Amino acid sequence: MSVQTTVPESSGGASPVPAIVISGFLGSGKTTLLLAVLHHMRRLGRKVAVLMNEFGDISIDGEILRGEGFSVMELSDGCICCQIGEDFVQAFTEVATRQPEVIFVEATGLADPVDLLDQATAPHLLDRVTITRLVTVADPKNFTRLSKVLKAIVKRQTQFADVIVIGKADEATPEQIADIQRYVEENNPYAQVYLATQGIVPGDEAFQWLLAEVEPAERERRRAAMREQLTALNEQEYKAHTDFHSMSCRLLRPLVRERFEEFMRQLPPDIVRAKGFVRFEGEDGLWVMMYVNGDLYIRPVTLSPSPEEHLVFIGARLDHAQLASALVACEGRRRALAVL
Repeated sequence: MSVQTTVPESSGGASPVPAIVISGFLGSGKTTLLLAVLHHMRRLGRKVAVLMNEFGDISIDGEILRGEGFSVMELSDGCICCQIGEDFVQAFTEVATRQPEVIFVEATGLADPVDLLDQATAPHLLDRVTITRLVTVADPKNFTRLSKVLKAIVKRQTQFADVIVIGKADEATPEQIADIQRYVEENNPYAQVYLATQGIVPGDEAFQWLLAEVEPAERERRRAAMREQLTALNEQEYKAHTDFHSMSCRLLRPLVRERFEEFMRQLPPDIVRAKGFVRFEGEDGLWVMMYVNGDLYIRPVTLSPSPEEHLVFIGARLDHAQLASALVACEGRRRALAVL
């Protein structure tokens, strides 16, 4: 039995384009979810647009999407809700003029969805775009700890979400899932909660939970209720939201796998996220590396066009010289590292 989504047919730009915003802290699984739904939309023959925000100046996730054959508009080297807000509004306007059936926005893991929604509802955008869903993806392995360490960011992303997706559910314990569910119940009783594996909610491969139309009045009523519970960020909380930095490195030679994996496992706790593409000495092919709060994932990847080997590190404090020196030591043959 086939299930049809209720994404509206293109109306020639007469009605606002529905947009779905995917947020969630760094490494929560936003791109995995986005890729899954994009492949579904491709199978349906739907015309979609993707607007992606990367905190670093090199877009690793954007290159993954392009390598899978999707067209992406990117906003890099900043957070769309504060540092590059005007660029976001301009990019949103440009994407909407292409008259897609739906726009997907992947926000950086540091984005405040309240500020983002305020920018997306600027007067000149109201007749072009409608934010139909604000989705927050939560990583069950790290959510409880992050909700205590980065209280303001995690709380805002939870409090103002229409939908909470517990990603990587297959890797989570029942206790970890229950912790997130309790947190959501306490902070956002209006949100629907789903468990997903590789971006798929079991039993709903047609993404009805994400793509089905929402009655506008009901949606706005819930968001108004959410806003009433929000409190303004104090100076210390806002600083925690903005005091993250990134470092990008282009790798000039293949790395020795054992050295590189040891280096990654010894990263200081201030580095919460790293990702990129690498090649290993004596091994064929390209590998994508993902590091999230101490967890390291390295898997082979085939993308066309194939991206250059480079890495991005994100954290509260970054010692650029030390990281560059450690990466050079991972090379099969010593050679200068290009730090961007």
